[in-house]
Amino acid sequence: MDSFMEIINSTYFSNTLYDYLLFFGCILIGVILGKSFYFLCKTRLRKLAEQSTTNIDDYLIDIIEEPLVLVIMTAGFWVGTFFLTLNASAEKLFNNITLILLAISLTWFLLRFIDVLVKVYAAPLAKQSESKLDDQLLPLIRKFLKAVIAILATMIVLSNLGYDILSLIAGLGIGGLALALASQDAVKNIIGGITIFWDKPFQIDDYIEINGSAGTVSEVGLRSTRLKSVGGTTYVLPNSQVADTMLQNYSTRKARRVVINIGLTYETKAAQMDEAIKIIEASINSIDGTRNNDVMIRFINFGAFSLDLEVVYWITKMSDWKMIIHNVNMSIKRDLDEAGIDMAFPTETHYVINQS
Repeated sequence: MDSFMEIINSTYFSNTLYDYLLFFGCILIGVILGKSFYFLCKTRLRKLAEQSTTNIDDYLIDIIEEPLVLVIMTAGFWVGTFFLTLNASAEKLFNNITLILLAISLTWFLLRFIDVLVKVYAAPLAKQSESKLDDQLLPLIRKFLKAVIAILATMIVLSNLGYDILSLIAGLGIGGLALALASQDAVKNIIGGITIFWDKPFQIDDYIEINGSAGTVSEVGLRSTRLKSVGGTTYVLPNSQVADTMLQNYSTRKARRVVINIGLTYETKAAQMDEAIKIIEASINSIDGTRNNDVMIRFINFGAFSLDLEVVYWITKMSDWKMIIHNVNMSIKRDLDEAGIDMAFPTETHYVINQS
């Protein structure tokens, strides 16, 4: 027994073995309490939250459970330091460890709070808006806010650890200036991206054309805009170019004007011409996606080999405009064939005069 007490009371670095056991015991208790709290959240508190009529408690548990576990463990470490006799440098080290752990816990909490805030409040508002760019902008805002919190937390911790933040910022400012000069294009693209999100000249899934590159807008980021062409090719355009260049947004059209020329054979009688005009008008109006009763058909020319009709109609369903043109053409061809009215093709008629 005496030998055991001698071992317990033996001193190492100004502390007895008993003091070290108390210190590690506090850490162990903190770990056990933290794990117990986490188990309680998973098994009991979450079930109670699911039974409530509001979702606030569910989100609150999501935010605090892991960060609070780390706080409890940090508290065990901090309480354990009171059982040790520490010199100035060791005390400063242990205090810095406690500060860093608490800063990690608070930062973790704030990052989770931003996720919940975006999920619960911002995301539903973005879905209610007509613009699809809001859905693209939301993840960028979330990442930006998280980066700001992480940077501020790091600066606060470094300041409390005794580092001169102003000198550090000044040093970063000089390096940042050199970096900015070397990355002017990147800065222009980011500014262009902000301009796009602000002005909203187009939306996601709009069909646009920029400098000869045409396609459907699939993604808008801070640096570039991606278009997907009809053939499946992806165009990646710098935002600075998109913001500074005149673009055509075909999706903003309420209707698309289509003009086609139909040539009938010279054997077509005037009465058949009238019938053909009525058939073509009815054919167009029968196709879904065209503006009904807004078809204009005119006999415009006695051509070299045909009697030419100019047909003007409007497409209102812009997402399927090419297929609508196909359906209109097929309907006209089918109905004229059924009526026995022939469309002309290049021909030459030679008249031979017998002078004998």
